[in-house]
Amino acid sequence: MNGFILYRGPSEIDGQPIICIATGLEDGGSNTKTGPMVQIYIMLDGIHPMQAVQTGADVSICGNCRHRGKVIKDHKTGLLTNVGRSCYVTLMHGPRVVYDAYQRGVYQEVPLPKARKLLARKTVRVGTYGDPGAVPIKVWKMALGQVAALTGYTHLWREKPELAEFCMASCDSEVDRVLAKALGFRTFRVRREADPKLPGEGHCPASAEMGKAVQCAACMLCGGNKVKAKADITIAVHGARKNNFNKEMADA
Repeated sequence: MNGFILYRGPSEIDGQPIICIATGLEDGGSNTKTGPMVQIYIMLDGIHPMQAVQTGADVSICGNCRHRGKVIKDHKTGLLTNVGRSCYVTLMHGPRVVYDAYQRGVYQEVPLPKARKLLARKTVRVGTYGDPGAVPIKVWKMALGQVAALTGYTHLWREKPELAEFCMASCDSEVDRVLAKALGFRTFRVRREADPKLPGEGHCPASAEMGKAVQCAACMLCGGNKVKAKADITIAVHGARKNNFNKEMADA
């Protein structure tokens, strides 16, 4: 078993049906930045991830994340289009492949006690796509109880402070960082390439600006409060849509 359905049910964000799938149990996945880790995807159940982004349905798994972009409607054709998306996740890669496999019946749903055993002693990336806040906290508490180490990130830190145990607060500004720390989070701040790190922050060792010194699987500093590190983490904006982020922040 290289993957399984960890959760299938209503989104904690808006009640729409979602799926949460863990992959890479045997092979560790193929992500060159993270290295060999179990990758957990959170997606709409019944809507292809690429369609969800184009129609705005991805709010059910991404919540208020500013990197989702904006959906506009062409008044002549009636077609919906996403503009300004700055999310670093390339939907044609992992999300598409995992969703298509799910549609083919590749993954089995397993009870939480078994999921806990399957993930025991593994290094796990929580929310490879989708926000962990869309999944009930009881799922994470049970399933992640015996992992060797994990990384996790959430833009829903305002609404879900209980995620501080497993996740870094995804912050897009200095103000975000201050507010998230007041709620008990360690933070992971994306910044424009020219902006400096702040006091108390360290550069992401797996980033291009640090020469991709190590993979996430060898670092594991982004495990929320499960990691006894004091420093927060910052990274220069990256991905194919980084120009959208730079423009977005300049206009903020």
